[in-house]
Amino acid sequence: MDFDDLIISPDRTHHLHGGTPIYERRFDCVRPFRFPGLAAVSDDSGAYHITLLGDPAYTERYAWAGDFAEGVAPVRNPDGRYLFIDEEGKPIAFETYLYATGFSEGSAVVYHETLGATHITTAGELLYGDWYYDARPFSGGRAYVRDESGWLFISPDGSILERTGQPAGPFPLRGAVRYIPPENPIPTVLRETEWDAAAVLMRHGEREPFIKGQPGSTKVLTARGKRQSQAFGAVLPKVPLRTYASPMVRCVQTGDEILAGAGISGETEKSLMLGTPSAYVLDDDIVREFYVVNPVKIMSLRYVAGETLPGHYPVTEGTRRMFAFVESTLVHGGISVCVTHDAWIVPFVSVLTGYDFIDDWPGFLDGCILLRRGGEYFLWWRGTEYSLNL
Repeated sequence: MDFDDLIISPDRTHHLHGGTPIYERRFDCVRPFRFPGLAAVSDDSGAYHITLLGDPAYTERYAWAGDFAEGVAPVRNPDGRYLFIDEEGKPIAFETYLYATGFSEGSAVVYHETLGATHITTAGELLYGDWYYDARPFSGGRAYVRDESGWLFISPDGSILERTGQPAGPFPLRGAVRYIPPENPIPTVLRETEWDAAAVLMRHGEREPFIKGQPGSTKVLTARGKRQSQAFGAVLPKVPLRTYASPMVRCVQTGDEILAGAGISGETEKSLMLGTPSAYVLDDDIVREFYVVNPVKIMSLRYVAGETLPGHYPVTEGTRRMFAFVESTLVHGGISVCVTHDAWIVPFVSVLTGYDFIDDWPGFLDGCILLRRGGEYFLWWRGTEYSLNL
């Protein structure tokens, strides 16, 4: 059906096709139908989306619901926070925002009160790795953003195109904060901390962004991800270094770039314990299907809370298995770097330290350090060293 043929009634309470109502219900207000055949409406119960039959598409109710675009719609909770949902009403990520626009050209603008403004993909991920004071939707392959020096145009990969003047037209808010990531602390900790052996369990470098409906297994490092991985390797202590990685290309690339940056010739050793499937996965086929339809971050938080997920080991058993692998890479006087995925760093750190990831998440090249000192084990994470009672 061509959704343009579905007209909003003059009183805006229902939809018409050829002048005839397409369903019997009446609402306080309706918006146009958009692919995949859903329209935002509001009534006494709140705001939500309906199907072509006039039935609710899901059970949740919001203070406001926006139009679907590219299979995703913005909604606003009663507390004023914005989030994005898919056609089944499921949030595409666990983050909520101070403000959000709808999707256009594959991305949406979001504002966060402590991070700033940026663009996200239909999978709920950052389109590129930066935050700005302000941002506007992409149009014609470029978008306005504002940094310390004023307004500029960027491309979808975050590259600066040119400086420009302030965009015309009103916008609901003006940003006052911008997050600039600090220098990666892991090399400094390894240089300034005493240890007999050390292993870094870290997330891969910056990769191509995930897009809703696209397979994630093919994503590779961006040019910036390669540069940052090399820079990480270059500042590691000059001691024997080995790298291990999940077999996914972006993880192996990260390990190889770290070696290159450290000036070491060699190859990264692939390990299924770090990913595809990983130490936490009992049945890889089940897990692959599970994460196709369930957001990784939301499921990871449920996993560390003790929920048994399909195809997964219990979280404590998976952590025991991951710890055994990372420990096996330790070499006296040397450093091993184990490159994995955020989905496995979160339960590992959470089980061993009790760290709460609700308002935090491992970024690219972010990780923890397993230290062996005098026969005892310690885990460094977010500036704190935890003694492990194993």
